[in-house]
Amino acid sequence: MKLRVKVALKPVQYIDHITKALGFQRFAGLDRALTAAANQQHRPVFSTGLVHDKVTKLLGFWGEVGVLVPGDVDGTGGTTDIHGLDFHADVDQQGIGVGLHKGPGFAGCQMAHRGSIVAVSYNRGMKPKYTRAQNLADLLRQRILVLDGAMGTMIQRFKLSEAQYRGQRFADFHKDVQGNNELLSLTRPDIIRDIHEGYLAAGADLIETNTFGATTVAQDDYEMAHLVREMNLASAQLARAACDKFSTPDKPRFACGALGPTPRTASISPDVNDPGARNIDFEQLRAAYCDQVQALVEGGVDVILVETIFDTLNAKAALFAIDEYFEQSGECLPIIISGTVTDASGRILSGQTVTAFWHSVRHAQPIAVGLNCALGAALMRPYLQELAKVAGDTFISCYPNAGLPNPMSDTGFDETPDVTSRLVHEFAAEGLVNIVGGCCGTTPEHIGAIAKAVAKDPRRALVEESA
Repeated sequence: MKLRVKVALKPVQYIDHITKALGFQRFAGLDRALTAAANQQHRPVFSTGLVHDKVTKLLGFWGEVGVLVPGDVDGTGGTTDIHGLDFHADVDQQGIGVGLHKGPGFAGCQMAHRGSIVAVSYNRGMKPKYTRAQNLADLLRQRILVLDGAMGTMIQRFKLSEAQYRGQRFADFHKDVQGNNELLSLTRPDIIRDIHEGYLAAGADLIETNTFGATTVAQDDYEMAHLVREMNLASAQLARAACDKFSTPDKPRFACGALGPTPRTASISPDVNDPGARNIDFEQLRAAYCDQVQALVEGGVDVILVETIFDTLNAKAALFAIDEYFEQSGECLPIIISGTVTDASGRILSGQTVTAFWHSVRHAQPIAVGLNCALGAALMRPYLQELAKVAGDTFISCYPNAGLPNPMSDTGFDETPDVTSRLVHEFAAEGLVNIVGGCCGTTPEHIGAIAKAVAKDPRRALVEESA
């Protein structure tokens, strides 16, 4: 007998916060789980610390169990690569039922038999208990919040030279650094501070740290990976100070630690002649993100923002690193996850639809999920509608580019503040969003116009509230 079993668990707070995987896959009677024919975005989540005595002895067998993503649990299809986890499950002799042992937090599951597959329903379980920004969810239930606009667009306005990027500290550095915007948090913190304060003065409730490329992976291009901790720490402190300056009891401001996608992709080959080639792997990404998250949190951010996601596997590495740091530190910050649809196909670059993307990251229990960059607001609408529908129990964010690129424009993009704000207002009026802002090509003028445009719009209600 070979019975494939799909079992959904409550979130891993119940299992020592190990993986935040939603389920496991087991082929009964075999010494190890077999690699499934996979939706390639559903990759392994590595585990630490789960030992045999954490669960009661099984009636059947021990075995390695592969991680199963929620797309499999709710019937949307797709399976996963596997990584061994010591875990107990038992299959009866006739193969007509599967049960989880009631070990630490195993609440048991209601199961339905479908041929040779046993499936169970998905349960989000307990909500995170935040150690920072505890009032953010309440604010999102009251009104639409405003995120800031582009950091890079504003930096470009200063037309900084190579020497200005270097400052005195890096005057003799052996490699060109012009364009390394994250370095400015060290060499020109006055510019980064002024940009933050410009967005806050325009009405932003949340601002992003200047850390989009502040990972060892991205900074390797400039041979400045050794400065990553310092960059993130300084950037977080600058954002924190700006938020503290503008916060009031009736309008608190939040600093979001920005995690960019890195310039490398774990799912796509960099060589068109070798589809199996990769220039980065999950573990390298996890380590890079873990260092970044630690410095950002130590620097004082309120929220972690994983943004401009074009490869879900990169994002999963970031989410795992965040969870790993939270487990080690005892901190738990709200997480915002934002993907980017790259063309009219409605998919992110690594191939997933918006719905599939959500099912691949929902295990992280973000306070908000959304879309940013790539497309302007006009082209983003159908994908935002799709996301708002499938992620009914989660707040929705949207911060589009100012239209499409236009090198003749002062900002490099087509839309003026009145155009972008009108389009974002339409999203709000349709009940699609809880957080709005701007990405490439947007300025404090755009954010000010957006803030005014949505000020009287009702925020999007969650499914749990309208039920």
